[in-house]
Amino acid sequence: MQEQRFAGVIAVHEHRVLLVRERLPHWGGAYWNIPSGGVERHETPVAGAVRELAEETGVRVAEADLRLFGTTSTTSGEKKSLAWNFTTEVHDPTIAVDDPDGQVLEAGWFARDDAVRALGNLPYRPLAEPVLEFLTGRTSSGVTHWMYASPEADPVKVGALTR
Repeated sequence: MQEQRFAGVIAVHEHRVLLVRERLPHWGGAYWNIPSGGVERHETPVAGAVRELAEETGVRVAEADLRLFGTTSTTSGEKKSLAWNFTTEVHDPTIAVDDPDGQVLEAGWFARDDAVRALGNLPYRPLAEPVLEFLTGRTSSGVTHWMYASPEADPVKVGALTR
């Protein structure tokens, strides 16, 4: 089974959440999302999250500033996706998009409720649901792992993924 790894960051500055609007043609358009992307082979998930945040928004944080709040595994045919979601408090809110993939159209700071509404439009449940649960305060204490048997399936929630 082919395995892909992803990492995302909920960056917060003065109660506002940083989102990126990115071109997602395989889902039919552009959507607001948290800064996220693929973790390269040589990277740890936290290093990939720091890199993706910087590339997609220009916001720079140290690995030690990220706090893991959830992991996700999703099976889709012969592919398995593993994702790590982090959160961090940002001190310098300056945005400078420099996405080498060319998918990020813009980035901006949103009030939490507005971020929740925007993220609610994401068509991919394994991407949206863990982040929405965190932003709305419905998460349990500790780190939660979300297991999706398929992108359309209801998740099973257990302890965190450790690798």
